Amino acid sequence: MNTLFLVAMIIQALFGLGFTLFPRLMLAPFGVTLDPTATVFANLFGSTLIGYVILLWFARKTDKLEFKKITVYSEFVFLLLSTIFMVITQLKGLMNPLGWAIVIEHIVLLIWFGYFFLKNNKTV
Repeated sequence: MNTLFLVAMIIQALFGLGFTLFPRLMLAPFGVTLDPTATVFANLFGSTLIGYVILLWFARKTDKLEFKKITVYSEFVFLLLSTIFMVITQLKGLMNPLGWAIVIEHIVLLIWFGYFFLKNNKTV
């Protein structure tokens, strides 16, 4: 579980910092342009990801299984919903084909967190 937390932490830190500090630069390779309002929402999303990084950091450091389970549940729900939105975004053509890389990254993490989500639900 700690390896999963570390991988998710690194990915979310990179995207979180990018969306917080350089949202236009982050989204340009995906063919996305931002107006001033969308830039603010990208900043807010980045700050949310940084919050998840902190949650993952503490989850990695704790020996309390209940805290790790709560972290898995939180990340699973985030990834489930964000994967749905990312697929919709791609199907609408709002990002170029490179956007599918983000969808794949979300699906990989969703399956990985889903494994622990299901495993933890069997022991509760």
